[in-house]
Amino acid sequence: MGAKKIRIGLILVGLLSTAPLAALELDKSQSTLAIVEQGCAYGRGTLAIEGAKADAINNLRLFLNGQVSLSLSSEDSELLNEQFNQTARETLVTGIERGMITADFGQPEIYGDDTCINVRLMPPTQTKEYSDDDIIWNSDSTVSVVVIGEGTANEKHGLSARQAAEQDAFRRAISQVLGVMIKSGYLQQTHSSMSANAVSEDFDLQDVAVQSLSIQSQGMITDWSEISSQTKPNGTMVVTLDVSVERQKVEAKIAQLIKSIGQPAVYVDAHLPVVQTTFNSVLAQMGFDLSGTPEQATIILKVREKKKVTPSGLQLELAAKLLDLAGNEYGNWQNDPTLMTLPKKEGMLNELASVHLAIDQNQKMLTQALHSAVQKIAMRGGPVRELIFTSKAAGQQGQLYTLLRAINGISDVKFETRSGKVIVQFRSLNNANELAQFIQPALQIHQPDYQPELSVLNDNQIKVL
Repeated sequence: MGAKKIRIGLILVGLLSTAPLAALELDKSQSTLAIVEQGCAYGRGTLAIEGAKADAINNLRLFLNGQVSLSLSSEDSELLNEQFNQTARETLVTGIERGMITADFGQPEIYGDDTCINVRLMPPTQTKEYSDDDIIWNSDSTVSVVVIGEGTANEKHGLSARQAAEQDAFRRAISQVLGVMIKSGYLQQTHSSMSANAVSEDFDLQDVAVQSLSIQSQGMITDWSEISSQTKPNGTMVVTLDVSVERQKVEAKIAQLIKSIGQPAVYVDAHLPVVQTTFNSVLAQMGFDLSGTPEQATIILKVREKKKVTPSGLQLELAAKLLDLAGNEYGNWQNDPTLMTLPKKEGMLNELASVHLAIDQNQKMLTQALHSAVQKIAMRGGPVRELIFTSKAAGQQGQLYTLLRAINGISDVKFETRSGKVIVQFRSLNNANELAQFIQPALQIHQPDYQPELSVLNDNQIKVL
């Protein structure tokens, strides 16, 4: 394999083949040392080639893990340990196990009944895709990552095994890019806009971001190329792809997500008009978005007001539950009515409401309660959204349930009938505009002979006719 290569005559244990005995080689023909291994698999064609690649990669993994030893000269041993030190070996093994490794594959060769192929592996310093640490989050327009995806054919969703595997790889690419953002400090910098004092310890923004981006990962990918592919005996397709992710789109989506968590849309449900007006005014001053209806809100602030007449005057007790569109409770807030007592005169309730919500401590506690509630919602899969179907558009509800659940980023799917309509409630971190473009193809698969008409009513509701 070249005059400058040293042949290591070590047979890897457990390889039973009619092909030439596989042996590791050191390739010193270039400035960077490389390890070369031959893998073989029975048969011909694509499946045999992929099997041979996998065989060689596994043999390399055994060597890097120390499960195979070599007999080397002191010079070559020193060179090997220098360029393939323990850290480099661990990085390469991790890359192999995660399916995120780039190797140079030679041309397939036929030996008897077997197909064999040589695989050349260099240290990770020369192959930046192996580790998130080697990917730099800077001003480049794209970030390149190598990922593995798996998938099986799904006739209901109209996906071949390859398409399913590619989509899985795209989602993994987005997830890995988010990991890079975390390590770069970018996500922490933007995260600060959510108010560090109101972020709970168990809130994982990266996990939430992965959920949010999973439904539209392919739209953030500018280019990709296949490194290898393999079909398993059970029909599962495994692909290794080199994927380029558009940095600007990911940043824009993350910024939108952080804004939705840091500045959720709030609807105030109060009996006294003055209380509702005062809450709206104070929430707007604190930077929260206001919603005109419960259906448009992320959080519904259901306020209970209680007028208390005491010997010394008038007090106002305020207590609020933090709910979502489905009525799930995520927290509460209340004031201390004894802090302020005013004379029993007309208009004093207005003054009491205004004064209580102007108190700095009350505002801080309300802000924390709202942020905590939205974080809980995000960790549960996002706000509750609704699809409002006519009975004809809904069709067979069992099949519709299965199709909707299969869409990435959608969870907790529930059905109910309301005013002659089929209402489907579900959770998603993506708003209705984003969801509509992914739900419509699923509905066309659901009823091929029926063309549904989708109308986005607001961020949380989509009407389907």
